[in-house]
Amino acid sequence: MKENLNIGDVVEFEIEKLIKGGFVGHNGDVEFFLPKSLSGLKEDESVIGKKIKAKVKEFKQNSIVVDRKAYLNDVKEKIVSMDGEIVKAVVTKIKPNGLVVDIDGISGFIPKDEIFYKKIDHRKYFEEGDEIEAILIDPDRRVFSIKRTLPNPWDEVKSLNIGDQIRATVSHITDYGAFVDIGNGVEGFLHISEINWDGINDLSLGQEIEVEIVDINPEDEKLRVTRKNLLTKPASIFAKKYKAGDVLEGIVTKFINVGAFVEIDGISVLLPNKFVSFKKGEKTNEVFEIGDKVEFKVITINEDENKVIVSRKDAMPNPYDVFVKNNNIGDEVEGTVKYITDFGMFVDLGDVEALVRKDDYKNDYEIGDSFRGRVTEINGDRIKLSE
Repeated sequence: MKENLNIGDVVEFEIEKLIKGGFVGHNGDVEFFLPKSLSGLKEDESVIGKKIKAKVKEFKQNSIVVDRKAYLNDVKEKIVSMDGEIVKAVVTKIKPNGLVVDIDGISGFIPKDEIFYKKIDHRKYFEEGDEIEAILIDPDRRVFSIKRTLPNPWDEVKSLNIGDQIRATVSHITDYGAFVDIGNGVEGFLHISEINWDGINDLSLGQEIEVEIVDINPEDEKLRVTRKNLLTKPASIFAKKYKAGDVLEGIVTKFINVGAFVEIDGISVLLPNKFVSFKKGEKTNEVFEIGDKVEFKVITINEDENKVIVSRKDAMPNPYDVFVKNNNIGDEVEGTVKYITDFGMFVDLGDVEALVRKDDYKNDYEIGDSFRGRVTEINGDRIKLSE
């Protein structure tokens, strides 16, 4: 190899060790010496194993002296000369975040966002060794772009405005929504909350849909669209069939922090926790299971906010009225301790709850214990007991 080299040739080798005044490495049986003053490297162990390129500077009896700074200066000049020019490149490595390329012996990088105008997984379209055309966009970091060598489809959408309705094709589906192609390679983002009024992704790849533009910025290549704004609100559909006060059968479909969703005639409505039962603090997931069929009373229908609220407790007899009919002050009743507070405890009597103040019981109780006491007060949905 040594016989084939000339002054100024570029060589590549791996640094193997540090010696006084520089670094030593080999390529085959040829030894290279890189003086520290010509290296541009720190003189410490961190450079061991680093692959570098350098220019041949001088031939010694047992080694070749090389100059890395001269090589880097040449690279810098070449990079500057490429600025704004479309160049030929070869893909040398495919990474999740982009492509490593070689341009006439100079390494560069193409970020994934600079490969396509669409949101496409570049790893499915390139192989190592592929020849491509690219343009330099950041000389200092040697960053190149493929898509900027092509006509910019975003120039074609500058005439579009917020509120415009357009036809689009579903091109990519994610956990958080979908991307839609508006016909020229430009993709808009459709968040899952904007797909329909139910917040469920019911789209399929290749499906053609009508969307409305909610945000557009061609300079930043950003487009957001909505589909649900073009769909009839479920609350409006519900209002055509039912009214407040109607008692209807529904199926419990999902629990949330504030209550549960109930499906009535294919439409999802809200059952707040406060309307689940007559017991204070009781939650929907404590009373129902997913799939339960129950009767509910329609409380409100708000078409503007697309909200229908239903109540379970308003569709059932008031258990406190039943308790009043069957019990008197002084009667003994038995239940289970449900809550313990600073001022007393609440006892579950089946369909109703009763309060036992701290001064009205002497024994120590824990949640789940049985309690037997006398009725001391009945006032609407307020029942008090004493031990």
